[in-house]
Amino acid sequence: MEVTITIPEALASKAKAGGLSPETYIEKLLDRVAAASADQARERERLREELSADWQHYLETGLHLDEDEVDAWLGALEEGKSEEPPALHR
Repeated sequence: MEVTITIPEALASKAKAGGLSPETYIEKLLDRVAAASADQARERERLREELSADWQHYLETGLHLDEDEVDAWLGALEEGKSEEPPALHR
C-alpha cells in the first residue's frame, strides 16, 4: 500500500500538531530559516576576518605550523587527548 502526502498536507498537519494555523506555522518556519541564514552569514564573516588576521600575522612574522604537526595534533584530539596545539615556528 502506497501512502502519498503532499507538502501542503504535511505543513497543515505540522501546524495543527503545534496548535497553529498553517499560515502562522509557515511564517514561523520562514522566520527560523531567515535567522539561521543570518547566523550563517555572521559566522562566515567572523571566520573570514579571523583567517585574514591569521594570514596577516603569518606575513608579518613567518610563524606557522607544518601540515604534519597539525595532523599529529588533530589526531591526538580525535583520540580524546586534550593537548595544546604545537608552538608556531619559522
